[in-house]
Amino acid sequence: MNTTPDPQFADIIIDGASYPVPLGDISGRELRELPTPPVADLWLELPDAQDIPVPPHSTITITGDLRFFSNQPVTLFLNAVPYRVPAGAITEQQLRELTSPAIPDDHRLYRDIFDDLDDPITEDEIVIIADGERFFTKNPLPTSFQIIVNGTKHTVTGSTVFFETVTAIAYPEPPAGAQLLFTVGYSRAAAPRPTGTLRAGESVTIKNGTIFNVTATDKS
Repeated sequence: MNTTPDPQFADIIIDGASYPVPLGDISGRELRELPTPPVADLWLELPDAQDIPVPPHSTITITGDLRFFSNQPVTLFLNAVPYRVPAGAITEQQLRELTSPAIPDDHRLYRDIFDDLDDPITEDEIVIIADGERFFTKNPLPTSFQIIVNGTKHTVTGSTVFFETVTAIAYPEPPAGAQLLFTVGYSRAAAPRPTGTLRAGESVTIKNGTIFNVTATDKS
């Protein structure tokens, strides 16, 4: 009966793909031959430090999971368009410059993660990529909106408009009266309340083209 214990394994990641190898020594040449086809150049990825080149004749002692990358080209997708780039790492700025013209700085970049929250890419971030990874951009949120108050177009800042803002737009000089009562109705606003009325202190989320009808009544 064979009582020799099974060797323990670690997961070696090369260009985003996982390869189980026994713990112990492995040569740079053997590491290169794990992917198909074999890779030419190889680097050991070190978090928060300079990555180390792995020559073919070198020996790496595997004591746990390690990550490597090569200069083997891989395909990534940016806004569903494929781009061939060297495997390993790419900067946030290099991702932006894949397109022509480059993606504007006010557009956010995200890594598309299946069945999970998409990962926003921060300014100057270095991203480790694997073959087939997907990225996408989001247009910046508008900071100003055009609304219609009593038939006249006005531009406001921000996506939230208060009762007091609308009444001030409708009546920059309030009509004479001791007990003025303003009535504010709106339509074509953003969900979940596209139509309704506002009372003092209330607000509504707007979009371009939201319509307000404001009337003033003297209750004196």
